[in-house]
Amino acid sequence: MTESTIGAEATAVRSERPQFFARSAIVMAAIVVLSFPLTYYLPVASGTRDFDTLYHLHALVFFAWIALYVLQTQLTARGQIARHREIGLAGFALTGVMIPLGYWIAQRAAVHRLAAGHENPYEFTWYNVIDITSFAVLMTASILLVTRHKEWHRRLTFTAAAYLTLDAATRWTLKVPGVDPFILDLASYAVIYPFLAALGWFDWRTLKHLHPATITCTLALIPLHLSSAWIARSDWWNNLAPGLIGPP
Repeated sequence: MTESTIGAEATAVRSERPQFFARSAIVMAAIVVLSFPLTYYLPVASGTRDFDTLYHLHALVFFAWIALYVLQTQLTARGQIARHREIGLAGFALTGVMIPLGYWIAQRAAVHRLAAGHENPYEFTWYNVIDITSFAVLMTASILLVTRHKEWHRRLTFTAAAYLTLDAATRWTLKVPGVDPFILDLASYAVIYPFLAALGWFDWRTLKHLHPATITCTLALIPLHLSSAWIARSDWWNNLAPGLIGPP
């Protein structure tokens, strides 16, 4: 194999890297957009449900973040790195807004379930708290590593975006009829694993090994996901949650 051939293959591999993240971002955004017709778009359009302003703000920031992620990955794929870095400041700001909004929404949702007389109003709160906490940890690490560890930054942000996709997709996965809710809870997290598997395949194709960030994210998330269905229903969590959520 000649040096020119090796150089051409290396260039092809480098050019493939941003394309993977750009294409994945489009798939994630499509899932997010298609997840809310019954729980948000139609109720808002028909006026059949009144949403607090907080919910509209949360939706606006949520959609803005995933749209910005698509834009950022597209800019990287086109080689517009300087522009990507400039707009990245907006992404950091949106992340800073999303995290407190996520906890606030979790609190308000629990209050609404209490008011509606749900038998176990705090079970789903565990998932809300874990999801926004996982997003916060991933994005905080991504922001801290953005300058010196670009490949970590890419994969951590990718996983955070996949987490938002998972959270959106539960609007469908938790409504499958005739399936035990416990199984649905476990299965709902399966939405994120095709993305992690694709990331692992991408690593192997381009790096010939799994990137440490891919391994770290996968090993950290799987035990958390497998344990969540039990913790959400545990006496420990349901006794602790009222003190954390506060009175209605």
